[in-house]
Amino acid sequence: MSVSMVKEVAWREIRTRARTKSFKWITGILVGAAIAGPVIATLVPDNVTDELREVTIGLAGVDLGVEDQILAFADGGLEVTIVDLAGLSPEEVEQALSDDDVDLVLEPGPTLVWNRSTDYEIAALVSAALQQQELLVRGRALGLDQGDIAELLTPTAVEERFANEADASEGVTIFVAFLGLMAAFMLPQIFGQLTLMSVVEEKSTRVIEVLLTHLRPRTLLMGKVIGVGALAVLQLVVIVGGLAAALLLTDFVEVPPSVWRFVPIILVSILGGLAIYNTLFALLGSLISRQEDASQVMMPVFIPLMAGFFVGQVAITGNAESLLVKVLTFFPLTAPMMLPLRVARDAIEPWEVALSLALLAFGVWLLVRIAGRVYEFTLLHTGSRVGWSQLIRLSRGATLD
Repeated sequence: MSVSMVKEVAWREIRTRARTKSFKWITGILVGAAIAGPVIATLVPDNVTDELREVTIGLAGVDLGVEDQILAFADGGLEVTIVDLAGLSPEEVEQALSDDDVDLVLEPGPTLVWNRSTDYEIAALVSAALQQQELLVRGRALGLDQGDIAELLTPTAVEERFANEADASEGVTIFVAFLGLMAAFMLPQIFGQLTLMSVVEEKSTRVIEVLLTHLRPRTLLMGKVIGVGALAVLQLVVIVGGLAAALLLTDFVEVPPSVWRFVPIILVSILGGLAIYNTLFALLGSLISRQEDASQVMMPVFIPLMAGFFVGQVAITGNAESLLVKVLTFFPLTAPMMLPLRVARDAIEPWEVALSLALLAFGVWLLVRIAGRVYEFTLLHTGSRVGWSQLIRLSRGATLD
């Protein structure tokens, strides 16, 4: 197989597919979304505000000494204004509540008087202040001086510790792992179907007959898989580049250095997934001669893709060491989705990474050999779809009936 001919076929695929309006539009929309996301997020105001809630508390016939306790407890939590209502009649006090001139009236008893319903934040504040004031009164009655009372009222310092400290980079790590899962799930679908349609188009227009007079079937297969795969990588690089530029310009999130340790695994997995699925879709495309039959042959391919994606979604934030996740890590059709997230979750051993990548590479090699063998008999076949039993016989070296 000539390397130069493979390159020529790959360049032909890149030039042909990159010029299509659909590719340009999809790339533009995805790049725009990647850039707009961080920009919009920085423009949306936070719900958290630095302004304190303003509260007005009226004292009706209550010792004004409690005022200091209320203001002390409100420090940093509420902006409290104390109003003396001692000169007002009960009717005028109730009118002040009805007109929202005050949020609460404190009467002797002590009694908290509200307009219609209890505000539990204000109630907790005033209750704590009243308790503090009562403790001071009782301390003086017992003959304690101010220093003894202050020592008794000094709160105990309580420390906290965590058995497992939360990693500040965990959120970013999960986000990057999810992006890797989405890329490993979406790109093989989009560009795999593009590969399949390319083969069907060449068969239906009989362009394949011209190509086979100059190229071997396996050379055509390799060039098509590499070309479409390179186009997918190019689109991914442009999208990720736009996202990275937007993140740097907006300073929306700080990417911790620990994230970069599994980025190479994501890239290798995506490349492996593109190689194996593009080859598989190219093989399936050779079995049909009409685009109407594409859905019938593609359905089995979507099963491992969907299974890997749904299991991967659960494993990203859940159990990444379950038996099912481990098994799918070593299955070539689901390994591109499982491997990056297990590395991101630090739930995989180095030997498992090596074995998974080795099995993925072996799966690509084996599928290329099978597809190349089937290609020799199906590319020129027209009419009815080649059945699965016929495909199995072709993969074993038999000829098409």
